[in-house]
Amino acid sequence: MDFLLLAPDRARIVIEVDGVQHYGRPNPPDDKGRITHTAVPRLYAEMVAEDRRLRLAGYEIYRFGGWELTQPHAEELVQDFFTELLARHQKPAL
Repeated sequence: MDFLLLAPDRARIVIEVDGVQHYGRPNPPDDKGRITHTAVPRLYAEMVAEDRRLRLAGYEIYRFGGWELTQPHAEELVQDFFTELLARHQKPAL
């Protein structure tokens, strides 16, 4: 779990930022020193199993791919996401 948010409406929100280590293993460096990764289905399966466990325990889970956070529009993407998320989880009226 990268971030745990406790929302005004008492929701428990998990934010995950998934880099390649979540679904792949590094290969040896190539002749130019670059490191690539090979997808490992077992790692992905473990990740989604943990998602299911957390959801059944009452958590909301939102994942960001590390790559998308390196793109030029990343700041806007994150701002829009949190604007929508916080609008959804307003403190209940008494």
